[in-house]
Amino acid sequence: MKDVGVVMPVYTQVPEYLKLALQSMLNQSYEHFHFVIVSDGASAKTVKQIKEITEGDSRVHLIEKEKNEGVPKALNTGFHYLMSIREIKYFTWVSSDNIYYPTFLEQHRNTLEQAPKHVGLSFSSFRHIDANGEQLKEPQLKEFYDYQNQPKENLVNYCFIGVSFMYKKRYAAMIEGYKLAPVEDYEYWLRITEVCDIQFIPEVLMEYRTESPLSVSAQVKHSKDGHRKWRYAFNLARYEARQRRHIAPFLTIIFPVDDQMSNVETKFEDLLEQTYSNFNFIIIDCSSNHSVTDGLQPINDPRLTFLQLPSGTKEEAVQLGLERANTPLTMVYGKGAFPSSPWDLNNLIIQFQQDKYKSLSPVTSYEQIIFEKLYFTTQLSKVKEGLQL
Repeated sequence: MKDVGVVMPVYTQVPEYLKLALQSMLNQSYEHFHFVIVSDGASAKTVKQIKEITEGDSRVHLIEKEKNEGVPKALNTGFHYLMSIREIKYFTWVSSDNIYYPTFLEQHRNTLEQAPKHVGLSFSSFRHIDANGEQLKEPQLKEFYDYQNQPKENLVNYCFIGVSFMYKKRYAAMIEGYKLAPVEDYEYWLRITEVCDIQFIPEVLMEYRTESPLSVSAQVKHSKDGHRKWRYAFNLARYEARQRRHIAPFLTIIFPVDDQMSNVETKFEDLLEQTYSNFNFIIIDCSSNHSVTDGLQPINDPRLTFLQLPSGTKEEAVQLGLERANTPLTMVYGKGAFPSSPWDLNNLIIQFQQDKYKSLSPVTSYEQIIFEKLYFTTQLSKVKEGLQL
């Protein structure tokens, strides 16, 4: 009985990478699977290569789409076909530039077979390789395992499942298909883990090619617009997941800007790059003709609110932001050097929760310091005369 269904979407790919990916799937130790390859508007040359490599293998079903419509639609096409095959119990999908070890399917399937009924998704560790197939330098393997081995509740903060996974068909039937490119996998994990639990396999079962020149990850890495698109989708996936789970924002960041502030766009994007994401971000434009925010608004993020306060002062902008803030913590972001790394905001939140720091020094600007809103509101008027605003 072929109880595993595998989908591989293919568009443009380096022929050698595609060959290795296909062969690694056809040579799996667990042989009882359906392998759907979706040609998502791929060239005739690519389709010919697929047919030549898979010729005579009854497990393979090729679906040829004339038009390229992206990974989510290609995946949905493949899984729609597999969903109708009653014997299938487990789903996974694979990329056309990665390499899957012979026990990839077997270990994932066995894990789900032996797991408690409420476990619906398994995931394992994997190696990062470059364009030449050489292993990239990464943290010690145990540290990598420890990072991945997290409870599903943490998935809304960090994407730790990665590219080696399998899930039960019955849980996939409970949710909608893939969407929100280019984070369709992460967004899907957030939704499926709302109906099932997860189990980690502490073994390397595949190789993930991070430097594939035709991959989506390469487009994100080497294109400013591509990275912004990825970041928006990534933050939107987390934002929507928190809304579904009724997790309220924990922090409001108030960012007063004016014509005199330098590097506004850089500072703005530095905040959007932070690993800590459960915050609202209020931008208050104090320029005379809202020229500053006109340049920022094309950079999308679901947590953003833009307010206009023409020719307003920093103090007036902060007060306006505080009136809009409805979170336990508030932070004013300004002309200081913060942040220096993507983890700074996360570390500040942890420090605040551990230390409950509530005092203001008369020689320290309140910018870049986090406060409980009630304390911040009542104390600001007492100390701001001694602060550099």
